[in-house]
Amino acid sequence: MSCEYDVSSNRPIDNKLLQVLEGYNVYNPTKRLDAEEAWNIARQSRVFINWFMPITKEMLEDPGCLELIIVRSSGFDHVDITMAREVGVCVANQPEIITEAVAEYAVGGVLAAYRQIVARHNSTREWSIKGWPIHLAGFLVRGRTLGLLGSGRIGQSIALKLKGLGVSKILYYSRSRKPALEALGAMRVPLEELFEHSDILVNSLPLSNETRGIVTYELLKRLPRWAVYVNIGRGGTEEPGAIERVARERSDLFFVLDVHPVEPLPKDHKRLEFLDDPRFVIAPHMAGASHESRVGTTLLALLQARDYLRYGCIWNPVIQDCRRCEWGPPSIDKIIELTRTAYRDL
Repeated sequence: MSCEYDVSSNRPIDNKLLQVLEGYNVYNPTKRLDAEEAWNIARQSRVFINWFMPITKEMLEDPGCLELIIVRSSGFDHVDITMAREVGVCVANQPEIITEAVAEYAVGGVLAAYRQIVARHNSTREWSIKGWPIHLAGFLVRGRTLGLLGSGRIGQSIALKLKGLGVSKILYYSRSRKPALEALGAMRVPLEELFEHSDILVNSLPLSNETRGIVTYELLKRLPRWAVYVNIGRGGTEEPGAIERVARERSDLFFVLDVHPVEPLPKDHKRLEFLDDPRFVIAPHMAGASHESRVGTTLLALLQARDYLRYGCIWNPVIQDCRRCEWGPPSIDKIIELTRTAYRDL
């Protein structure tokens, strides 16, 4: 089947960035396309750059001449990977710069919870009336045990950053050993032991059949006194209602929640009852959002598309049958430099 376009996208891409694909036939929409219109264009393209649009089994049953889907994100659960593999469409993601954004947010969330930063800010309105809020003294990170539920790029970056803040011990749960983590002194432990001994437990798991509902109420009950639980992975990895239930039963736990069981949260969702609770830091799934990651992931997607068109390989194949390049993407520091050079307002 003859392809009309080399590359297409379901959202507009800045012309400054599109210079990366100079010489190729690119479909760059002037507005955000709906799913039906975007997929019709994608089927006429070799490479489709996808901005968070669900790509279903039914859509992939007729991929046209599409060879590669590049998701402009780290997560790829909005694409039916099983069907993509079956019809021979490769899928690649963009985890590099989002990893740094999410890891920084996770560390910030831990500090906000333990040092009660948001709660202290809010208490300033009543300072002159109620006096110094000693109940918001909080706790230090130094000397704590970090537990990682999810030991990929994000978990490793968080471990490195929190080690710099003085965590004394790092534990992780994984189906296989992680040499990069163990080089930091991390120790692999069973899931129950991870919850029992982690003062700071960070969940960065993707959502899959294996991880769905893995964080149960019974596991959360095992957390030590004054532990902080952070979820910057996926809300579906938690047993429905488990967070809210354990939070009502234990006043000695903190929660940093960037992801949720339903997104956006309905107005009557029980989680919203905790918005004013000083133990909670709740955000609308934005841990990976920053000026640098917004521009950088687009730039990385375009560079990966260019390498595929030139050499037939990709850096980050989600489907292992797809050909991996012998080289990787530019370094994080280089990508950040490029985004700040191209966009002086960052």
